[in-house]
Amino acid sequence: MDQINWPAVASRWLHIVGAIIAVGGAIFLRAIVHPATRTLPTDTAQTVRDAFRKRWSMVYGICILVLLATGFYNYLAVTAPQHRGQGSYNALIGIKIILAFAVFFLGSALVGRSPAFENLRRNAPRWLIINIGLALIVVAIATVLKFIPTVVAHPAGS
Repeated sequence: MDQINWPAVASRWLHIVGAIIAVGGAIFLRAIVHPATRTLPTDTAQTVRDAFRKRWSMVYGICILVLLATGFYNYLAVTAPQHRGQGSYNALIGIKIILAFAVFFLGSALVGRSPAFENLRRNAPRWLIINIGLALIVVAIATVLKFIPTVVAHPAGS
């Protein structure tokens, strides 16, 4: 019986949980917080959104850290050796990583306090939809990657 690679299992589990929390939080903000605060007076609505944003920024930062650490471990230690020389796998993983960084950047700009991104925060519902869409594309690519057959290593001399 094959041995289970427990570090790989733990890393994958943490990666999936980090993605669930990060994407779920963005969906919650877009589907619940922003629509619910539209009915409030402007000052109150902004106070509520700022309170959510402040608390969410800490959680989101942890999610990004977990996703980066586990993502690179999963790729370098687990999947890259299994897909060595597979151009389609490497192209898709490259696209996934680039899109994930775009999601991280946009999400961070939306929860941050930098004046440079104030315009994004003023239009947060629109940018949250874009960010959620990009995140769903990342998840779709990850699903395809999971089903690309691995390279079978042949022993020397066979």
